[in-house]
Amino acid sequence: METHVPSASLHAFVEARTDLEALSRDSLVRIRLSASRGSHSRPQVLSNTADSVLCNNEETFGRSYLASASSIYYSKSKGYPRSFLWRVLENNKVLEIRSNDLRRPGNLKADATIILQLLFPSAIRKGGVAWADDGGETVSVFALTKTNDLFTLTIPNKSFYDVTCLEEESGRWPTAFKPSSFTLTTPHRLVAGSPAQLVIALADGKLLSLIRKDGQDGPAWQERSFDDGHWGSSLRGLINWQGNNTIRYDGTVLDQNTAIAVEYSPSRTHLVTICANHTLKIWNLTLDRIKNVFSMDLLGQRREPQDISKVMLDAGSPDILRVFEAEGAIIGDEYYAITYSPHDGGQFKIWAIRDADQGKLGVRFLHSDDILRPPDPDSDPESKTVWKVTDFKVGGGVQGSSMELWLLMRSNKRYKTYSLTFDLVDLPAAWNEKWVLIATETLGLIQAPQPSVSDAQDACEIWLKFFFYPGRYTRSLLETALSIYRSARKSTSANDAKVSLEERLSLAIMAQVRSQSVRDDVDRCTLFAQYQESVQQEWSLFYQEVQDLDRLRWQPLALTFDEQSGIPCSVFASGCAFIRGCDGVEALARNAPTALQKAPESFEVPSIEDGSRQSPQLPEELSILIQGAAAFRRTFSASFQHECHKLLLSELWQDPVYSVADRIDNYYERCGFAEEVTDSAIHSLKETLAPLGSFEGLTSDHFLAIIERLPSSTEENGSSLMSTKLGHKILVRGMQEVLNVHAQVLFDLLMVIVFIEVEAQEEVVSDANLNTSGVFMALSEQLKLYQLMQWLARSIWIQQEEARPSHSEHASSSSTVLESLFATAIRPQTLDRQSQSHALTGTIQDLLVHVRGGDDASMTLDQVIVHIHCNLLKQGDTDLASDFAQFQPSTAWAVYIRGRLHLQIGELVEAAVCFNKAAYNLAAGQSSSDQNQQGDRQSSSEAGKAARAYHKASAGFLSVEEAECFANGLPKYYTHIVHLFQAASFPSYAADFARLAIQFTPQSPGLRLSLLQSLFASSLQTSDIESAYTSLSRLPPKDQSRLLPEFMKALLSLPNGPGQLLDFPWPAHFHAAIDAELADTRRSWATMTDGSASSANMNRDRRMKILAAWRLRLGDFRGAAAAMYPQLQALVPQQHKGKRASSGMGRSKIGGSTNDGMTKGSLGVDEAYLSVMNLMACIDDTGDRERKEAWLLSDADGGKRRVVTIEDVRKGWQKELDRRSVVEGGRWGFGMVGDEMDLG
Repeated sequence: METHVPSASLHAFVEARTDLEALSRDSLVRIRLSASRGSHSRPQVLSNTADSVLCNNEETFGRSYLASASSIYYSKSKGYPRSFLWRVLENNKVLEIRSNDLRRPGNLKADATIILQLLFPSAIRKGGVAWADDGGETVSVFALTKTNDLFTLTIPNKSFYDVTCLEEESGRWPTAFKPSSFTLTTPHRLVAGSPAQLVIALADGKLLSLIRKDGQDGPAWQERSFDDGHWGSSLRGLINWQGNNTIRYDGTVLDQNTAIAVEYSPSRTHLVTICANHTLKIWNLTLDRIKNVFSMDLLGQRREPQDISKVMLDAGSPDILRVFEAEGAIIGDEYYAITYSPHDGGQFKIWAIRDADQGKLGVRFLHSDDILRPPDPDSDPESKTVWKVTDFKVGGGVQGSSMELWLLMRSNKRYKTYSLTFDLVDLPAAWNEKWVLIATETLGLIQAPQPSVSDAQDACEIWLKFFFYPGRYTRSLLETALSIYRSARKSTSANDAKVSLEERLSLAIMAQVRSQSVRDDVDRCTLFAQYQESVQQEWSLFYQEVQDLDRLRWQPLALTFDEQSGIPCSVFASGCAFIRGCDGVEALARNAPTALQKAPESFEVPSIEDGSRQSPQLPEELSILIQGAAAFRRTFSASFQHECHKLLLSELWQDPVYSVADRIDNYYERCGFAEEVTDSAIHSLKETLAPLGSFEGLTSDHFLAIIERLPSSTEENGSSLMSTKLGHKILVRGMQEVLNVHAQVLFDLLMVIVFIEVEAQEEVVSDANLNTSGVFMALSEQLKLYQLMQWLARSIWIQQEEARPSHSEHASSSSTVLESLFATAIRPQTLDRQSQSHALTGTIQDLLVHVRGGDDASMTLDQVIVHIHCNLLKQGDTDLASDFAQFQPSTAWAVYIRGRLHLQIGELVEAAVCFNKAAYNLAAGQSSSDQNQQGDRQSSSEAGKAARAYHKASAGFLSVEEAECFANGLPKYYTHIVHLFQAASFPSYAADFARLAIQFTPQSPGLRLSLLQSLFASSLQTSDIESAYTSLSRLPPKDQSRLLPEFMKALLSLPNGPGQLLDFPWPAHFHAAIDAELADTRRSWATMTDGSASSANMNRDRRMKILAAWRLRLGDFRGAAAAMYPQLQALVPQQHKGKRASSGMGRSKIGGSTNDGMTKGSLGVDEAYLSVMNLMACIDDTGDRERKEAWLLSDADGGKRRVVTIEDVRKGWQKELDRRSVVEGGRWGFGMVGDEMDLG
């Protein structure tokens, strides 16, 4: 008999991990169960933040967030959802269920994001959860508690996206059932064959069958217990035996015949069990009296009763049996079973069941001459690490060929997952040679940051970005780690829950740093070094707390396999990992060349062939280069690698001004390669590359072949499905992993090229073989793209959701920019010719290609960058947009968008510079040849096409109307900029660009009119009266008449407004309009507008003075006098009234500007008389035959017009003087008629 321990070194698959945090707001639904019918609570919808548990220590965290048992159930239905992840939490009293589907029907708008938590009255037993369905629209969940209550819960599939279905169904959930057999024994494990068929393994070695008819609810179970039928079996049911052939598990003593693993046959007519005594048994369930029809040791050995205790199995390992079908593999076989025994070095056995009722004649071993041992996870022969088979799954294939076996092995906190593709009839050959490994994510292996003095960012900011990298740690874990850290360090910093976690974390760290004593006798440099060391130390301590909790999250609990889609999943204590295939570059980066040489046919890594090359590049050759470059990079210190990455960022995104060779030399010097690269590192690199001929054998083709393996095109995908929110999350996680691996490979190759160019150029045969400059540029272009995509994958975009009916405010949801902009638009690849493991990788590659522009060859990286920037600006996220600006190219389109960013954040000078810089190219149209600086127009069809192109390129950030201003001449472009500044309420810049636009405006009345109006409005807002006057004077008469009142109001509201009004060279056609505006008593331009009488008087006086001055400017003395006369008429009665009110004691200042009864600042009576008389004296009436003296028309007397002569005014003035003489001499009478004083 051949004995061989297989090994596996080829990594063909990789995990795509995800945490189990809620995917949407208000997604948590809780139902408190009761053992009696109708006593279940109604479903309670909770916010995923409102129900979060604050954990102060590791124990509380484990109880609240780490599952004691978990797995995934795949429904027989092809509807949605059909995969359900369940886990047991909170001291085994809560059963949590959620959808675990990655895809959904395209016509279904709802997403199954509801998380159902069932709160049981007592703890759930280990192995006490079972699932079943009949392929319909519901699933049945069975739970067995420690109080021996069996709960039967029917859950509609729709309830995971429509909670109303759950509200209706939960009211019909039946009473918990307590089988009578439990009064004599204890249940051990629950297994469901269908919604109406259960089997419970009992501690006394018996099996209990529960059956109910269709339509019956929970309590209607029919019980049938059965065992081997020996007399000892009956006796064990009455007496609690505790001998060598019993085991203790979960506080219960189990008989050696207790079934620890139970599975139904495909037809559900037989039951296959593995008992604690290392025996496989098959039971016929169709007989009136169920009996054991087959029994055999797992390894086919005969064992004496006294030897049974040596091979007793662990009762907590139910996953050592799998029953599967392989129809047509071997004619006559009905089904098969695969078992695992940990004894005799650990062995798998394949059982072929042809007719179990025939006993050993109907059941046989397949490949009985071969010992099928699990792979050895530890290749070191001196290692004493013990690895256990934790779980395995088998499935797939057609007629027994291309079947898959997935195996999970564990050693303490470490685990490894394996896969084997085999033909059932030729299993031994594949078993020994074709095992492959599933790689863990490199994202989890990233080292903690090591901030340096040269970093522009603060150390706290660097650490925070590390901890809050999307998908790395959950907020609940960081909250718990912070509580543990504060407790351990006795922190006194505030921990207000209303403050963000990021801020509280920084405060706790910095408070601890400040609390440390600092010596006073040290210089500043030493003091700063001590400060940096303290900050790094405290962050490192917190990091250790985080890592300790994170290891608990990723303890494997189960391995599952979906036979419909062909994707396996690893289930952890607080997470899940979908297993996907490695892409081409991942396969080269994760595997040694020797492993690729021995790769099985199922793992094909094709060579790269090109007609321009002499021979194809084999995968192992490319792997030698990749592994050598990675080993070369690992010889560098962490600080040197950090510096190289930082300088590379500036090198890639700055416009090159030097030759490629000079750029390489400059990068080499700035990074300090000469001080870092040792002779041993160079020697090691040469030895690694020796199979390729060392440096002399390297060619450009080796590097370019690796670049060609990067995804560059998508396959035609006719899928009608859409990714779920979980699918988007997995896509982003997978994308993060792919980007990390690809970018690391490109960076390593760039380091090698830089070193060869500067230090080993003499060892290169010729530039024709290895063109270092060309390879450097090719790698640089790819690194630019990958740095961009890595930014998208790590940057968090917070978006506002619509308010729910139960919430008054809008809620916010966060996701990466990659998910929001790109992942939601990608349809998952179909499963027609591939499993979902490879379809998931293909979809990730589609996403990568989609980010870089898809299959559109005309889409450049610069256009993609601007498109992303426009999306960020459209959402109003200026913080992200500002950070993203580091990637913006120097094209006119990009410069304009950068100007829009500056405008949004209020950097007006920078915005104006950008808009001016981009003006000519955008106005002329980079794709149009008939544009010129004078603003020649395109044809309407071409202009419309260009507008649609710019609208699309801006992702809708530009409206169609705005886009029409591009490629349509400078006037249109500048008009658009004017509107931008006006909309942002920056009129001074709007005026500046309006002037620019007018300079280039052709004789187009409409556009010119619009620009002049814009310039006029902006000038008024900035009180630039001269510019407003110029604009007004250039407008058509109709618009001048319309805008003149607005101009007059702005002008006369200024302190020097009247003077400017008189100084402007107004054309004749303005005179009448201005006179009418000034004469309109309904208008007021005074700055005092409090509504008081004094304010009204001042406004009236000021208006009359301005009107008189205006008429005087035009030589209209009669009009000026007429403007002043109503004021005189108003002042005289007021003067008299003031005299009476003061009982004749008032005084008037002759020739002064103030009188009793007058408001300060108003025109005095004396001044009014003198002004009117002087103006009237200037009137030239020599040509008036009827009147020989100056006159004017006045309507101040009750609205009746009358002629007032200069003699009338003089008489009034003389009368006023006489009145004052009487008053001053004290000669007045006691009787007055009206306003006239009796002087008699």
